[in-house]
Amino acid sequence: MSKKPMFVRFDVPPEIMERAYEAVKLAKEDGKLRKGANESTKAVERGIAKLLVIAQDVDPPEIVAHLPLLAEEKKISYVYVDSKVKLGTAAGIDVPSAAIAIVEPGKGKPLVDEVVSKVSSLRLKGTAEAKAEEPKPAPKKAEEPAAEPKKAETPAAEPKKAEAPKKEKPKKKSAKKTQEEPAESPKEEA
Repeated sequence: MSKKPMFVRFDVPPEIMERAYEAVKLAKEDGKLRKGANESTKAVERGIAKLLVIAQDVDPPEIVAHLPLLAEEKKISYVYVDSKVKLGTAAGIDVPSAAIAIVEPGKGKPLVDEVVSKVSSLRLKGTAEAKAEEPKPAPKKAEEPAAEPKKAETPAAEPKKAEAPKKEKPKKKSAKKTQEEPAESPKEEA
């Protein structure tokens, strides 16, 4: 892929992708899988996933964008693969799958452990590169919020003061009309 999706936090070499597909195939045979983004999300949230495999060609990418962050929060390893079609096939289903969570690796335990160890070193490299890039945008972000609250506070404070008395005056007038109407009604009947 020439341009990686927004949710991809590190690059995965093709060899590791192939090992991930093999791990999914082995776990399908005698282990336990959770297929699809929703089931994978639940497995990660519950902390029962051993490895999360995420397809990069998901459209729209928002379907799986939350998975890397959730996996990091729950300290579960995850790996990206290039094709949702290949991932679905490896999981033994006839449709593409955006994500697969390996819950019990079965025979694929050594392979899952190998992928987890290689991915953890890739993530460390990706994190180090991301930290090296962060200091440049940080000063720009610090300057912009300082200017925005000043502009937002001044106009927002003035209209609130002007609107409050206008809303109260009609309420008082309508209360007087309500009191006058019952007084007039009995006179007309008599």
